[in-house]
Amino acid sequence: MQNILKLAFAATALALAGGCDISAVAAQQPTYPGKPVKIIIPLGPGNSLEIAVRLVADKLAAALGQPFIIEPQPGAAGQIGTERVARAPADGYTLLAANDGIMTMLPNLQKNISYDPLRDFAPITQIAGIPFVLITHPSVPARTAQELVQLAKAQPARLEFSSGGTGSAQQVAMELFMTVTGATFTHIPYRGAPQAAMEVVSGHIPVAFAGVPIVATLIKDGKLRALGIATDARLPLLADTPTLAEQGIPLTFVAWGGLFAPAGTPPEVVHKLSQETVKALNSPDVQARLAEFGLQSYGNSPEKFAETLRADFAKMAKVIRDAGITLQ
Repeated sequence: MQNILKLAFAATALALAGGCDISAVAAQQPTYPGKPVKIIIPLGPGNSLEIAVRLVADKLAAALGQPFIIEPQPGAAGQIGTERVARAPADGYTLLAANDGIMTMLPNLQKNISYDPLRDFAPITQIAGIPFVLITHPSVPARTAQELVQLAKAQPARLEFSSGGTGSAQQVAMELFMTVTGATFTHIPYRGAPQAAMEVVSGHIPVAFAGVPIVATLIKDGKLRALGIATDARLPLLADTPTLAEQGIPLTFVAWGGLFAPAGTPPEVVHKLSQETVKALNSPDVQARLAEFGLQSYGNSPEKFAETLRADFAKMAKVIRDAGITLQ
């Protein structure tokens, strides 16, 4: 028995001294992902980002062999779901799909926010660009953006606009529109961008900025009127709608959505997710589906996305400060 113990100890010492095949040990480590992955979307169901994320999640599941489960968790203008991911284990099994409103706008508007977008997350990749369009209910007597401006100036602050919540991208877009044009509107926040758009459809609210994917069909069906696209060039999906710049209003506003992991997630996991997501975004079928909804396909490395996040955070801080945008 003593000889057997001596041999066991000798074998252990040899392994610790580097005598074992390290690659063989590594090969025994579990491959990520080894179980289903949750993607938390801190926005109301049916938002523009969810459309893109569902397309990507299907590709990730097929490529990596595990379900990627979409879980909407709205509340507090996106803070509840976002904080949940910030506090989740940094193992790659709880991810965040968030827009720039949550990551660069709200933190610059609200002082006591429950997460730090630059400290608490590991950027994976930007997924999509979300063009914005100025919409009205068909009963509003304005058929162009300039006509809306004149209407608003004739009755300052009497026209209301809806948004997906205080500090949302929809609010920031309209605040910038007011700064550029000198028109004034009254802000009515709702719980999510889809609800804000439907309030315009119902006629309860006359005006809003909205992501094109949410309202394109409603515009084509005549339930909403599009007054101007906030992009550099017209969108093929709404080719008859002029840009705001064409109408003498120098405003572009394209939001983005991206994928994040909790800070401290292993770099190899982050890069694996980034590579597979970019591959999904570059696939012809996903590109075609994104274009159908008016979404712009993005996709970049974690390092590039981190640079973009920092730059956009600083840019939005200046925009909000210069425009005098405050929470109502």
